[in-house]
Order: sequence, then C-alpha cells, then structure tokens
Amino acid sequence: MPSLINNFAFRAYNIIVEEITITQNGFDGLYMSYLFGKVRERFAFLPSVCDMEKKGDCTEIAFKTERAYCPYVRKYTEEHIADVLSIGYKYAFFEKRLALPLLDAMKKRMLLTALVAADYRDDRAHIVKRIRGFESYCLDGLFHFRLRDLVKRWEEIADYIPTDMGEGSMEGFIEFLAEDGEGKIFLKDGKVYDEEYRPLTRSLLTGVESPIGEILLGGAERVYCFGEVDGSTASFLRKYYGEKAIFC
Repeated sequence: MPSLINNFAFRAYNIIVEEITITQNGFDGLYMSYLFGKVRERFAFLPSVCDMEKKGDCTEIAFKTERAYCPYVRKYTEEHIADVLSIGYKYAFFEKRLALPLLDAMKKRMLLTALVAADYRDDRAHIVKRIRGFESYCLDGLFHFRLRDLVKRWEEIADYIPTDMGEGSMEGFIEFLAEDGEGKIFLKDGKVYDEEYRPLTRSLLTGVESPIGEILLGGAERVYCFGEVDGSTASFLRKYYGEKAIFC
C-alpha cells in the first residue's frame, strides 16, 4: 500500500502529534484510493505521515501531523468523505436497485449520475453535519448507522423510478437538472473545472471519470468550453444546455 512521509521525524521530539484515520471493510480500489489521493495531495506541504494499508479485513488510511494542523486536515477529510458517501455510495445504491432494462449502459449511467446530482449539495451538507468531529471514520459504519435517514430517502426515490423508465423520461429529467443549475463550470481539453478553476474529479466516484459525469455533478447553469471537446460531450451539451454551453 502507498505511503507518504513528509519530514515527519522533523521537528523536536516533544511536539504533540494527532492521527486521523479512515477505514473501510475490504478494499474496493476506488473510494479509499480517492480519499488517500485527495488528503495526501492537499497536505503534502505539512510535516506529516500519510499511509494506506490493509489491516486484517479492513483498509486504513492514517494521516499524522501536528495538533495545530489537525482541524484543517479533519475538515477537509470530512468534506471528501461526504463526497464519497453522497456520490460513490449513493451511485452504487441506485445501481444495485434500478435495473432500467429499457436504457442502454451509457444512458443508464447518465440517469444514475443525474439522480445522484439532483440532491448532491443537500446530501453532502447533511453528511458533513452527521460526521463532524469524529476521531476516526469508518465508511461502512457511517453509511449503515449514521446515515439511516438519508438512505431511507434514497430508497423512496428508487421506489419512485418505474422499472420501464425509457429514454424520453430520462432526457426530461436531465433537461430539468440543466435548467435548474446554478453558477458556471469550465471545460478545457477534456478536464472540468469549477468557478475557481479547481479541477473536478468527483465523477471518478461513480466508477468512470468523464466530462459528462462532472458536468452533471457540477450542477452549473452554464458551461464554458475551451479547446477540443469530444463528440459525445459536445452532443450532450448541445442537447441539454443549448445556448448555455458556450464554445470558445
């Protein structure tokens, strides 16, 4: 398993160190790697140790740094755990429960991503409140015990989606999301950025990183495109965003 040591044995021996840990049963190669990469990259400048390893039947990420820095690391960690749960776990939840036999694989992926995106901001904010201030975080425990009320709402949404949902209904739902968007995002050479020009990679949590997935999850009103845009993304933007997709 990977690790990062950034001058941790560095300072005086009497500096107080704290540890933030995240665990998951087994190892899916997706959620934990996503969290490990985000935390490690963001805080590489700190005197710290960041490790990810198997421990029995679990995978654990441990981030150790000086106590003074821990509140910032913890807040950032909680925000990205909320992304994993509100996007990755929610997408897997819908994928398991919705067969959608009338939609091909690409359209089913678009619909499931749109269902995740529809309440993403509210779900994420709810999760952050529910997990704030923990000493350690078990993804599966948070999902099954701390978020029961949220999962119940997801079950109600899944029950509402008809088994014979077709392409027309799917397109109508995505058109509604595009019309209800706020703010703007940028697309440049296949990469998607938010209003502060930070790269967006949340679609990776659905299993496939793609511009269309990022655009849906971004929930923006307008999309500004620079450079080459692949055919499927350009078609998606013209179909659902129309004049709100600006090709520069």
